[in-house]
Amino acid sequence: MWRIQGGKKKIILALVVLLLITSLPLIYYVNSYLPWLKTAEDSIVAMSWEGFGPEKGLYNYTVVTAMLDIGRGSWDQQSRSYNTYLLYMQQLLRMDMNIVVFVEQKGKPFVDWMRRGREDRTFVVVTDITSLPYYRYRDRMSEIMRSPEYQRDNELYQKKLCESYVPEYDILQLSKLYFLNVSIIQNPFHTSYFIWIDGGYGHGQEIYPPEGVWIPKDLFEHSHKMTFIERDPGVRQFEKVKDKLYKMSINILPGGFFGGGVKAVQEVYALQRSMLREWMEEGVVDDDQTMYMLMFYRRPSLFRLVPGDWHDAFKLFHRSRPQR
Repeated sequence: MWRIQGGKKKIILALVVLLLITSLPLIYYVNSYLPWLKTAEDSIVAMSWEGFGPEKGLYNYTVVTAMLDIGRGSWDQQSRSYNTYLLYMQQLLRMDMNIVVFVEQKGKPFVDWMRRGREDRTFVVVTDITSLPYYRYRDRMSEIMRSPEYQRDNELYQKKLCESYVPEYDILQLSKLYFLNVSIIQNPFHTSYFIWIDGGYGHGQEIYPPEGVWIPKDLFEHSHKMTFIERDPGVRQFEKVKDKLYKMSINILPGGFFGGGVKAVQEVYALQRSMLREWMEEGVVDDDQTMYMLMFYRRPSLFRLVPGDWHDAFKLFHRSRPQR
């Protein structure tokens, strides 16, 4: 081992401190510049999009998504602007497939722009957060969130995570099954399998199939159940503490992607409506991930869980077409 004399130690320490101090502005500049650069690049890609050419996708399923503004751009934490989410959404909108999009009027022009050439494969529903059926629970959710009982020993509240203090966030997340159900009733593309994908799925990462063509595998043959991605350590690990899940910061059943046949979707949606009424009576509120876990515990036969991670949908469920 080297032995450094006291004087040299002080010099080395001073140099390290000086290096850290002088590099802090650069670190701050880089960290603040990179997100702006990514947004600029995404904007250029979106505006230069020329639209779809000849059809080359698979059209025996319907993807459902939504992009509604709940004011997230003004939050102190976990903040992302509405326009940032629209730019995330462009990757999904460039996919050559049937898609139902729930969007506010201000976001419709962007959807229309990205779906040029696939107007017949696009069904847009203009709506907003206040029009959703679960919005009637907004005041009750807010009351629960402010209550001492809800806040006591609540990890989500202690971390100031949005699902513990923004009722609009939970309403939107819990409405994914509602969006699916409306799409089934409308069924503009006459399909029997429906898939939910978050508008911002992947947060701008390059996770989508190449050339915008998704050929689902290992989904349709399980249409009698809802297929979810299950993250480690698995849902069963938390069954003994299921009554405390709404106060725990865990992410086991991501809500960014899931799908099923018509009957499976409608059964799960009916179960969710029933359980949400129970939540309001019992003083419980949380986002969709906790709801999916609790629904699984109650009716496991309705669910098919596939091990994976947040954005693994196309890694797990995509069949590449053979090259010609």
